[in-house]
Amino acid sequence: MKILDRYIGFEFLKAFALALLGLTIVFLALQVLDTQKIDSTEPKELLRWHYLYSLPQIAVFVTPAAMMFSVCFVVAQFAMARELVAIYSAGTSFYRAIVSIYVVAAVVSVGTIIFQDQVVTPSNRSAQEYLAKYKKNTRQARDVVWQRNLRGKEGYYFIYFFDRERNRIIGGFHYMKVNEQDRPLRMVQALSAQYNQDGSWTLNVVKDVHLDGKLNVTKTDFKESMVMRFPEELEFFSNPKVNPAELSLSELQDEIQFREQYGFSTVQYRVHFHRSLSFPFMVLIVAVVGSVAGSMGSLRSGGPLIRSLLLSTATIFFYQLTFEIGENLGMAGVVPPVVAGWGPTAIFAMIGFWLIWKRGR
Repeated sequence: MKILDRYIGFEFLKAFALALLGLTIVFLALQVLDTQKIDSTEPKELLRWHYLYSLPQIAVFVTPAAMMFSVCFVVAQFAMARELVAIYSAGTSFYRAIVSIYVVAAVVSVGTIIFQDQVVTPSNRSAQEYLAKYKKNTRQARDVVWQRNLRGKEGYYFIYFFDRERNRIIGGFHYMKVNEQDRPLRMVQALSAQYNQDGSWTLNVVKDVHLDGKLNVTKTDFKESMVMRFPEELEFFSNPKVNPAELSLSELQDEIQFREQYGFSTVQYRVHFHRSLSFPFMVLIVAVVGSVAGSMGSLRSGGPLIRSLLLSTATIFFYQLTFEIGENLGMAGVVPPVVAGWGPTAIFAMIGFWLIWKRGR
């Protein structure tokens, strides 16, 4: 059986490597076409580094599709060449014959989790940094902080624009301190605020209003500048929204806890966390689906090969569509984050069980 395992496993690895390479090139080409539309005077070298650091993410994204295509194609080829018939005649069952494919798929599935956590996320950070440098003459959403009524430890904040390079808030800074019953005690309005190295803030053009328990104004001060300390660290103001694709699993958990502490929404990060865990299992699931589908069909009509090619193409489209739909439903709050992240994987798992049941009949 070792000879058979090596033979089938080697044929499968060749097909999988070619499929992974081909799909990675296709999706990279689509990304190149999209970014080439950007009108920038910055050197193109920045874009080339962006493409290079984007490769790990693209490779992980197309891995389930590459697995599906290669499994379907290899099993269909064995069926068309009557090699499966010879294997059955030797007393070997179908699932035992292709166990090497499942072993490789399991290794790739586990490896995808590690690769995604240790390589993809830091590469995504670098890719976005180079893209941001290339776009630096245009205002990006990631450079602007738009928040209303952010809940801090002792009150609420409104920030208009945060300049991360200078640690400065401009355009308007408002703070309302509240008591344990959330009743206002003090309202501070400033045109701008500069963060100081000692952890304090220098507010400029300030209106400071104090209130009593009945919300009556007891004192109002107007100052050109005023130094204040707030319970929150600088990160509370400078980092309200981090791209979840740039965070590892442990960093995602830390970000979720951080945002919960300060009243930020965590839906986007919870959806990405569950998706990051469920996505690698698609590799193993599509290997099972592809192997069963590739062995089905009429040999006389060439069914296995045709069926495998059609099913592979449909799967590439369907798995991308289901993940996009699940993510959008999760972000919109229509379904819980755990359903949004694991739902598409569960759908493919049910398809796999159905195919196994149908083949066994």
